Amino acid sequence: MDPDHGLHHRLRRILGILAVNALLLAAGVVAVELIFGGWLDARHLNRLNILKDRVYKHDVSGLYESANPVVTYSRDKYGLRGSYPNPGSIRILTVGGSTTDQRHIRDGETWQDVLQRRFARAGLAAAVANAGIDGQSTFGHIANFKWWFPDIPGLAPEYILFCVGLNDYHKDAADRFDRFVSDSKNPGIADRIRDNSAIWHLLKTLQGVYKAMIVSRIGHQRVKFDELEWVREPLQGNYDFMAPRLDAYATRLRLLADLTRQAGAVPVFVTQPSRHYRVAPGGIEGEARVNLYDDRRINGVDSHHAMRKLYGVTRSVAAEKGALYVDLASRTEWVDADFYDLVHMTPQGAAKVGLFLYEALKDQLAPERRQAR
Repeated sequence: MDPDHGLHHRLRRILGILAVNALLLAAGVVAVELIFGGWLDARHLNRLNILKDRVYKHDVSGLYESANPVVTYSRDKYGLRGSYPNPGSIRILTVGGSTTDQRHIRDGETWQDVLQRRFARAGLAAAVANAGIDGQSTFGHIANFKWWFPDIPGLAPEYILFCVGLNDYHKDAADRFDRFVSDSKNPGIADRIRDNSAIWHLLKTLQGVYKAMIVSRIGHQRVKFDELEWVREPLQGNYDFMAPRLDAYATRLRLLADLTRQAGAVPVFVTQPSRHYRVAPGGIEGEARVNLYDDRRINGVDSHHAMRKLYGVTRSVAAEKGALYVDLASRTEWVDADFYDLVHMTPQGAAKVGLFLYEALKDQLAPERRQAR
């Protein structure tokens, strides 16, 4: 046999196998996109990571001490957590990321549950629903108003409470998701893929998980606070480099306030406590571990100063837009036992959040809504 003929035959066979595999892979990608993507669903709910009609039981003993470590986490058919008669009865809708979602706090012990019970004890009818989504920032909060909340029948809360700051702290000023939120009337091919592709969304979600857990250390992981080293001095002299990020954050907050008003509700902006830093007798002390922020070396004291910049913007926009402002981050009552990691709370911490929010909001609820005692 001619050696060249044999080589050509083998090459054709290899190319044929590769072509068949490529076709099978392409068919698989198309099937995955049609089933899990948003190409056939105008609501695009998959991009928001919304769980519906789900009940999970999992062990939290690796995160914090509990007499009953197996917790139940559930979402109803609307994707919400909480106990309320129907969507039309919801007076306070809470929006935020993982510290609002509270995936590792059992049903009945979230700060929303605590807040609702405190209102009930005061004779106030105030159903509180939890629309927190793990990992969501103000970018996602904006998308909720188009792709989630309109699909909940009868939903007309009086207040929409946004727990903001922690996730936006790690967002770039020019995040590609800006274009996703802007909803261009003439989207290009890249825009359509970003907005509809299940695979793209999965890759971005995994990237976000990696950044949160490995780079920024805001994933769910137990921290032994008594083993941390704490420092009093920051590594940075000023935080002017945050200006573009803060401007973009303010723009998103203004849009959230406008969307809330358009929905007939009052916006409430709430700052979020962090255990990257804490109040000590001599002042603020922060976690000694060095991280990178905008390619700058920072420690926990720097995180405190940077977050105060962010919350200064939150306070300013709230005043500008006539929104309510609750500064939980500045409260000094937090202790290590309120947290199981640097940002997520134990049931003890969640109970404090519920109580502090009740004290801040109790006078805002209309007296005519009081229940018979």
